[in-house]
Amino acid sequence: MSKYSGVVIAKNNESTIGLCVKSLLELTDDVIVVLDDASTDKTESIALDLGAKVFKKKWEGYSANKNFGVDKAGNDWILCPDADEVLDNVLIKNLKTLKLQVDHVYELNILTFFGKIPVKHCGWFPDWNIRLFNRNVMKWNNNFVHEQLISDKKLTKTKVNGLVLHYSFQNEGHMKAKFEEYAQLRANEWIKSGKSPSIIKQWFGPAFRFIRTYILKLGILDGATGFIIAKNEYILKKNEIKYWRQMIRK
Repeated sequence: MSKYSGVVIAKNNESTIGLCVKSLLELTDDVIVVLDDASTDKTESIALDLGAKVFKKKWEGYSANKNFGVDKAGNDWILCPDADEVLDNVLIKNLKTLKLQVDHVYELNILTFFGKIPVKHCGWFPDWNIRLFNRNVMKWNNNFVHEQLISDKKLTKTKVNGLVLHYSFQNEGHMKAKFEEYAQLRANEWIKSGKSPSIIKQWFGPAFRFIRTYILKLGILDGATGFIIAKNEYILKKNEIKYWRQMIRK
C-alpha cells in the first residue's frame, strides 16, 4: 500500500484530468477526485477509466470540497494537486524516496503555463506551495476562494525538487473567464467575512497590481504573455472591487 493518497477537486477538467491522475498513479493507487456535481464534460469518465475514485459533490467552496476529499482518502499523507496540475518525472522520483516526518509539510514548485508557454516571471515562478501534508496535523481553512492549509502545531516546511506543471490558462479568453469567477468569489468572501478592501486598495489596487506584475516582478521579460497577464490581473482587481460594491448595495 502506498504511503500517499492523491486528492483532487475538479470541474470540467477533461483536458487535463487524465495527465493529473496518471502522474499521481505513479505514486499511489489511492486517487480521490471530488467532482463538482455541476460538471458537464468527460472529467468523471476519464478519471474512472484510469482507476481514480470519483465522488460527486455540490460546490461548497475550495476548502470544503478539498477537506471532503481528504476525509475519503485511505492514507494520512495527502498529495493535493489541482486538476490542471501534473507532477513531472523529477518530482515523482524524489517523492518516491522522500523520508516523511509528521512535523513537516512539503512544498512543491509550481510552473504555470499560458497556453504552451511557461511563465517564468510576473511573480509566478518560482512558486513554492504546500502540496503534501499529513491530515492529522493540517487541514484546509474555511476560505471560499484562495484557500490555505492551517495547523495548530508548529510545522517545518521542506522543499522537494522537481516541478508541478500547471496548465492553468489555455488562452486569454480562458484567463478572462477564470478571473471573472475569481473576482466574484473574492467579493463574496469579503461580504461573508464582514471585511472590506481599504480605500487605498479600492483606488490604487488595480493599477499597482499591473505595475507589480509587469515591472516589479519582471513580467516584461515574458514578452507579450507578460503584458497579457498584467493587464488581466489589473482587470481582476478592478472587478473584485466592482462586485463587492454591487453586493453591499443590495
